[in-house]
Parts: sequence; C-alpha cells; structure tokens
Amino acid sequence: MAYRINKEIINRNKINKDGIHKVSIIKTAFKIFTAATMLLLFLPPSDVWADTEDTSQTEYFTGQISGIDEYSASQLWDNNSMTYFKGNSIDITISSDKKFTAAYLVWNTIPGAYTITSSSNEKYSIEDGFLHKLVEFDNPADSFRLKCPDGVELCDLYLFSGENYPDFVQRWEAPCRQADILVLSAHADDEYLMFGGTIPYYAKERGLKVQVAYLTTHFDEQPRPHELLNGLWTAGVKNYPVFGVIGDIPLKPIHSLEEADALYDLDMVLEWFVAQIRIFKPSVIVTHDINGEYGHGAHMLAAKTVQDAVAVSADSSYFPDSANKYGVWDVPKTYLHFWEENKIVMDWEQPLDSFGGLTARDAAELAYNEHKSQHKWGFIVGYWEQYDIRRFGLYRTLVGVDEKADFMDHIEPVKVIEETTTPEAETQTSYETSEGDETAIPKETSPATDASETAKAPTPSKKQPENQSKPAAGIVIIAAITAAIAIIAAVGIIIKIIKKKAPDRKK
Repeated sequence: MAYRINKEIINRNKINKDGIHKVSIIKTAFKIFTAATMLLLFLPPSDVWADTEDTSQTEYFTGQISGIDEYSASQLWDNNSMTYFKGNSIDITISSDKKFTAAYLVWNTIPGAYTITSSSNEKYSIEDGFLHKLVEFDNPADSFRLKCPDGVELCDLYLFSGENYPDFVQRWEAPCRQADILVLSAHADDEYLMFGGTIPYYAKERGLKVQVAYLTTHFDEQPRPHELLNGLWTAGVKNYPVFGVIGDIPLKPIHSLEEADALYDLDMVLEWFVAQIRIFKPSVIVTHDINGEYGHGAHMLAAKTVQDAVAVSADSSYFPDSANKYGVWDVPKTYLHFWEENKIVMDWEQPLDSFGGLTARDAAELAYNEHKSQHKWGFIVGYWEQYDIRRFGLYRTLVGVDEKADFMDHIEPVKVIEETTTPEAETQTSYETSEGDETAIPKETSPATDASETAKAPTPSKKQPENQSKPAAGIVIIAAITAAIAIIAAVGIIIKIIKKKAPDRKK
C-alpha cells in the first residue's frame, strides 16, 4: 500500500514536471515572439526594412520590329553597341505584348532629327543628337513608330515598364546653360588620367555644374564614344558633353604644336573653343599641361587653345559671330595641369559620401574603367611624374590667388537658371547640332548669371516609385517567426510526451 502511494506520488510529480516544462516552453516562445514584434514595430523604418525592401531594378525586355529585315532587327536587341543597323533613313515600328513606359536608344553615330510616335498618340520630336537617349512616355504604350529621314546607325533598343532603370541607362540633360567648371580634355579618358578626381568631386559630391568638352572627336573609333558617355555617367556628370572640330589620329601620334599645326586648322580650333566659353560662361576652366604631360601634341594644343581663348573671349572683335550670338565672357579662373605659378595640390583621397565612401581618385578610376578599349596602353589614375593628377597651377585669375586647394576658391557657384515649365517633348527639341561641327549647342541662351550669386540646391533626380511591399514584408516576417516558434514548441512537447510514455510501454 505504501509502495503504491509512493508510486502514485512519483507519477504525479512527473506529470507536474512535464506540465511545468510545457508552460516554460510556451512562456519562452511568447517572450521571443513579443521581442520580435517589438523590434519590428519600434526600430526606425530604414533599419527594419533594409533587407526586405524591394530594390530590384526594372528589367528591360524586347519586342517585335517591323520595317527592317529580321537580321537587322536582331542586331537592335543584342545588347551590343558594336553591332548596328545602318540605313539611309529609318521608319520602323517597335511593338510588344507587354506595355512599356520608356524606350532607351543607343545610336552609333550622332543622329539627325527624328520622331517617335507612341500607340497612345504621343509624339516626340528629338533633335538633341544624344548617342544614348532615354525617351519616357507619359502613358503606357504597346508600340511606337521611329522615323529618322537622315542616314542612321542604330545600335540597340531597350523597353522598360517602370522607372527604376538599370545602372546602364543614362538620363542625359542638355549641356549646361552656365557652368561652374568647364573641363577641356584632349581625348576621351584624359579627363581622369590627367585631371583625376576633378569631375567626380565637383560634379557629384558638390553638385556643381560641370561641363566637359573634348578637343577631339572619336566617332570613327568605336566603341570610344560609348565608353566616353559611360565614364562620364559613372563619374556623376548629368549634362551631355560637347565635342571639338578635329578628329583623333591614334596611329599618328603628335609630339609638338608644330606637328599639330601641320595636321589641324588651329584657328578653327580656337574659334570653336572661344564659342564654348561664350556659350557656357564658366567660372573656372581646367585643362592640360602646356608640355603635353608626357609630350603629347594634342594635350599641348588643348593648353595653348585655352591660353589663347581666355585672352580674347571677352573681346567681341574676335570671332564676332559667336559674340553676337552668345555674348562675350571673361573667365574668372583658369587652371593648367602642372602650371608652375600659383601651384595647388588637390587632395583626391578624402572619402566622398556620394560614392559610398570611395575617394575622388577611386571614383575617377571607376570612370576610367569604362574606357576598356584604352586599357591596352597601360595607363592608370595615379600620382607620379607626368601623370600626377593632383598638381595644377592657376594660370589666370580675376579674383585673386587661391588660399586653399580648391578650384572654386573665391568663386560662388553659379545660380541655377530656372527652366520654364514645358512638356518633355518640347524640352527634347531645344538643342540642335551646329553647322560645321558636331557640338550640341543651345538654340537660345539665357542671359549670363553673375558668378557671385548663390546657387540653389541641386535639382533632385526624378523620384522613384514608392515601394508598396513593405507592409506585406512585415506580415511575412511576423508570420514566419510565429510559425517557427510554434513548431519548436510543439516538437518540444511531443518529445516530452514520448519520453513520459516510453517507460510504461517497457513495463
């Protein structure tokens, strides 16, 4: 009897212990669930949703093309700028089973005026001459007609149904109406190899108006024009570059101004650059070493052109056509690479917030990496001898010598000229290609803004669509945690029950 009583007490104690264990599991599960819920509710949104926000980019897609043969059509969808459709004119219709809101066109050569008419009856007349052109429709469409009466070379087409475009898509703005800094680069890639962090630091980090001009053109040296645009976009430039009136001759390097004079019309080059000064009215010009860095004659020509141009750009008797059209301009500050007077050494090693902590030199190197066809020459963005990207001298100034190593020292950023509110189709037609060269210039220029005026904050980029998936993501997280805890608790209880019953089965 006593034995039976003691056994019942022992069994009852076992049951109580099992019950206490079950309660303990449930309490622990509840605490974990509560803590997870509180974390989701009270942490700042940027922390809570950092891993769940939908940051995926809009994928491009293809469609059908009528108006050209199948092989030519396939070249427009192959994502390869080295292949292209060439014709005396173009009149094609692009259609898709999926609605799209934008089309991205990559031209092989500067296109003439062309029109795009969408299935939603929107017509865009485009004359800006951009090689990489994003056309955004006001309303979704399932087809559009592309007409260009002049000779064309079209590389690629991309269609998009959203605004979160892949990184390769470039939304170029027209060349500056007035520039803080005008960079004259002899060739595409010199803007990084010689001037280092100038473009990424001033264009993106400080949000200034940086206009890039190239002395030579590379339109007969594919894929260099595409590399040029890819590099500038990577460096943070938003305003489309302009191009000079002479071609590069890669197989015939020039080593002196005399050789340059024998190849090019130097008066025509000077006239072109004086016009650029009068168009862009820069506060600062930055260009090459008078000795051509490592002795390159085109670099020497760029430096000599700037020296001569800043001496006459304010005098209307020199090149009166551009003076009458754009007005005259006296450049406040002019810098030459390695100039021996009023020397400054730029610091390109400070981390830049706009590049995620990369330095200006790092950013310049990223941009130079886009010039893949030029990597065979072995150049790198660095700090030694003829390639030192930090060393400049103030060649000419209207505002005194520098007190610190800053191209904008003693200069206030120009005031951003207000754009009149016009439909996108109209803003796309506000630039034309001037006769006699391949430089995109404004049809009309606004009066010059005084360089001492304070700049407004940079215009923000087009707002991306709000992410609509955050609330759903939170519910999924809570549900997943709850389910996991419930499963763990259930498994624990089942194991305890099995253990409790196992001795009885043995007996």
